[in-house]
Amino acid sequence: RLARVCAARLAARARAPRAPGLSAKMAELANLQYLGLVSKICAELQNHIGVSDKVLAEFIIDLAEKHPTAPAFQKALDENGAEMPGPFVANLLQLIQKMRPKKAAPRAAGAGPSAERPAFVGLARANMTAEERARLDR
Repeated sequence: RLARVCAARLAARARAPRAPGLSAKMAELANLQYLGLVSKICAELQNHIGVSDKVLAEFIIDLAEKHPTAPAFQKALDENGAEMPGPFVANLLQLIQKMRPKKAAPRAAGAGPSAERPAFVGLARANMTAEERARLDR
């Protein structure tokens, strides 16, 4: 049952389009970070339960994204036939949350550093009045 669920999730991930707002290089970096996370989860699975399966690691990462709390994650794993000790599950969840690539928020048109505040704040001040100049000259 777990293998069928994993295969279905992998097929859905493969069909998913690239996140909007990411450049090609940022998408490559996010993909590289994700592959590093999959590798780390595979190593943890190998160390604790003796199984190093990439599909299982991706399935566990997917479950962790959908169930961000330890009890919900543990319950989801148990429901899908992956019974694991509680401390190991909590460790996996913490590892996934720290290592997974951050999802970039899509930017609105015209949004950027210049839209939030001027690049040179000191140059953005209004000109001095004649009174202010006279006061400074004294």
